[in-house]
Amino acid sequence: MNRIAAEKTSAFGQQIKQWRRRRGVSQLDLATLAGLSQRYVSFIETGRSRPGEDVVLRVAEALELPIRERNGLLIAAGLPPKFPELPINHTNLAPFRAAISRMIENHDPFPAYVVNRWWDVVDANRAGSLLFPTDSVGTFNAVDVFFAPGPARDMVENFDEIAYRFLQRLRQEVSNCTPDERLQAVLERAENYLKDIKPDLHSDNDTNDLVLCPRLRIGDQVIRTLSMVARFGDTREVNLDELRVELLFPADEQAEAFFKTLPIHE
Repeated sequence: MNRIAAEKTSAFGQQIKQWRRRRGVSQLDLATLAGLSQRYVSFIETGRSRPGEDVVLRVAEALELPIRERNGLLIAAGLPPKFPELPINHTNLAPFRAAISRMIENHDPFPAYVVNRWWDVVDANRAGSLLFPTDSVGTFNAVDVFFAPGPARDMVENFDEIAYRFLQRLRQEVSNCTPDERLQAVLERAENYLKDIKPDLHSDNDTNDLVLCPRLRIGDQVIRTLSMVARFGDTREVNLDELRVELLFPADEQAEAFFKTLPIHE
């Protein structure tokens, strides 16, 4: 095995060890899940064996890695990436963009936002733009708009609880990927914005809420909402795998009436 191949195999083995630790699985667990022998898993971790694409993908599947990370694992093993990463405006993605546009437009008069891996809001429907107006033109980052001090943050009555749960979610996303300076920078900004947040995690225990969702104070009204996330399933392209549509619904008749007053057709 030449020096370059050995270095790449060693990088692969290092990543496997790191992912095993994150997932809390032993070599034997990984071998069982991937349909390999424990000895062979040991060999590919130490660099004594160089895995082919099939083995790398079986290991990645067993470790439940996102497809961007699967590409990274293939590259670390000295193999070409398997899954394409296309510009969002690529013609091959047109049907998927159209599906997303149809979903968020049909969701009016209730807000909807399209968010990428780094929490950039790449699209929003009319209700979403009206509910949280920004000075940004085009893409803006949700962390900077919704969690930095300002009018959007002030609108959320139960901000501390919502922000705390979001921060947990963001930290989990960072831990679920290979080192990503851009995503790490988003997390650091969020932690800075929320450094003084001390939520009372028991404050909602006396309510009948089944899911923690934003309550918006608008004028003298409190608008109760429900939130859901929609994603494409079984994706084989990196950006589509990471896109998600954040949907806001009214939680009661008062909220539904409020959203229906939004001037979405003006």
